[in-house]
Amino acid sequence: MAEPQVFHRRTPLRRMLDEQGMPWSALADCMIADPADPNGAASRLGIADLTPLPRLGFKGRRTIPAMKARGIEFDGEANRAFRQPDGSLCLVLAASEVVLLSNLAGDGTRLAALEEGYRIEDGERAYPVPRRDGSAWFAVTGRFAPKMFSKLCGVDLRPHRFENLRIAQTSVARLNAVVVRADVGGTIAFHVLADSASAAYFLECLRDGAQEFDGRLIGLSVLRGLETS
Repeated sequence: MAEPQVFHRRTPLRRMLDEQGMPWSALADCMIADPADPNGAASRLGIADLTPLPRLGFKGRRTIPAMKARGIEFDGEANRAFRQPDGSLCLVLAASEVVLLSNLAGDGTRLAALEEGYRIEDGERAYPVPRRDGSAWFAVTGRFAPKMFSKLCGVDLRPHRFENLRIAQTSVARLNAVVVRADVGGTIAFHVLADSASAAYFLECLRDGAQEFDGRLIGLSVLRGLETS
């Protein structure tokens, strides 16, 4: 099997995960840590590094109409996420900013087309931002996830207070972060975006908070399996 270092694009956590003997699976242009879940941690408390998956941002005064003109399905309500037909997510952070997350298949074709098709000459007052390079991306799943976050974050993420597809722009483990609730199948799940330069610190904080609930690292294949559960 190919090693992650042969790909130009890889998670900033590659060395840390390699040292822990994580298995890897290949995507189109990168490898992703893909441990199995024999003990069912995903339904209890699982943490997955999704940093290699494609994502893209757009910012500017006319971002909302520019995205709608490109066929992105959403309304203009801030701090909400909107599922797309292919399973990807559109995160509306403000009237002037959206972030697009790929589906769990890691299909970045549409995002690449959006970025490559942008032309400053069109004068849309919206421009692409390469979020894949600047942010780490984690998924945290399972019924104990809200309790774990209560130790790291001031926002109440319990299901009855923080509904599905809601977004919190907040501090997690003293880092600025975007937290998105986006359940997978019947399992509660959160996507968390934070500065990629602090990815190792952030993962250690998540793992430390998860110890009380026997939380484990899980892989992309496990998350995909939840989609049909």
